[in-house]
Amino acid sequence: MAGAIPILAILAPATSLFITATAMPSVVADLGGLSIYAWTSIAYSVASIVGSAGTSAIAQRLGLRAGLVASSVIFIAGSLTCGFAPTMAVIVGGRALQGIGGGMIVGVVHAMIRVVFPAHLWPRRLASVSLAWGVAALTGPFIGGLLAERGLWRAAFWLMIPVVAMSGALAWRILPARGRATLRGSPPFGRLGLICAAVVCLALVGNTRGAGARAVLLGAMALAIVAALRLDTRAVSRLFPSGMLSLRAPLGRCFWTIFLIAMSASPIGVYMALLLQTAHGASPAVAGYIFAAHSLAWTTAAMITARLSEDRVRTALVLGPIVMTIGLVALCFTMRSGPAPAILAAIVVEGSGIGLCWAHIGNVVMGTARADEEAATAAMIPSAQLFAVAFGAALSAIIASAAGLTREASPEVAAATGQALFGVFAVTALVASVIASRIVPAPAR
Repeated sequence: MAGAIPILAILAPATSLFITATAMPSVVADLGGLSIYAWTSIAYSVASIVGSAGTSAIAQRLGLRAGLVASSVIFIAGSLTCGFAPTMAVIVGGRALQGIGGGMIVGVVHAMIRVVFPAHLWPRRLASVSLAWGVAALTGPFIGGLLAERGLWRAAFWLMIPVVAMSGALAWRILPARGRATLRGSPPFGRLGLICAAVVCLALVGNTRGAGARAVLLGAMALAIVAALRLDTRAVSRLFPSGMLSLRAPLGRCFWTIFLIAMSASPIGVYMALLLQTAHGASPAVAGYIFAAHSLAWTTAAMITARLSEDRVRTALVLGPIVMTIGLVALCFTMRSGPAPAILAAIVVEGSGIGLCWAHIGNVVMGTARADEEAATAAMIPSAQLFAVAFGAALSAIIASAAGLTREASPEVAAATGQALFGVFAVTALVASVIASRIVPAPAR
């Protein structure tokens, strides 16, 4: 039964992601707020950083069982806020609450995999997490599209509440009340606040006019990141493991590969449904399923390659980002003229590239953990992903603003925005392939 908890816990935020992405264009049509459309994703991602990066501290203070229950309560509160929101600004606030809860859920699940299961089962359990994303991708777009087409987008935020409650109840019943320990040092609110401030500064660039003001925001972002990392190196209870940013260290190479891959995929999650409905006249359900093909391809590739031999893992680590780059380049060319099947094929290629390598990178990360940094290392996987998605969403907002999408959602502007988005992020995926070529697979256990 313990093996079911990670799948069930991830299922709620995963399904909510697809339902929300499919319904958001209808939310904008009802409430307005096109200029802050991307902030529904940015708020979720930034808040997820707080939840996920704080997982190690939460596990020390509450234990994994209580941590999963607490995260479920926060996620439910955010879902209720979004469902009753009168304006887009309130939606953004509710998404922030969902992000805190969702980030905590993802972080606790990864920590649970390392603590509860033996090392030889880590790759399979990580692959099973991908299975939850596959189930969400199959059901979320249908549900979200059905509700959006009937003007019932508010219900899209409520449907996952029973699933969240069920995973928390199951964890409370099955997981032992262990892992409770005295927290060393104070809670890392300062460091987490600086990280979130950095992302917000970058996101505000897209809504700010004037070169001077934008330069100030970019400078503030850089200072916030540097300050957060320096504070973390001096902390007793660290958020991030040693060598995380060093390209000379195995863990650092894994971090940058995870970061660049996740960042490159971010515009699909933020804008794909809106681009398809606006530029190509797709229905909410069709747009949702084309968007979901990304995760379906990711899941399928991850399941197929979960048991690769050690010599083939090295090939998968390098080939994954290259395949992803090819998919993004194809999206750049197909977003203007289509047709929809060509866009779908490009998304399938892009998602397959991520699935080829993702679980294997995670296995390398867990295998390189220092004896005193197991929790921080395990939490680094979802933290790096969420950090990258947040920065990717912020950068996507800047590109969309420059292309004019925040002012006018016409087919021509939407198509041009899609070309710019996927062209830029194809470059970052290519850089990830170069770094991944230096990752040494974890030895067989």
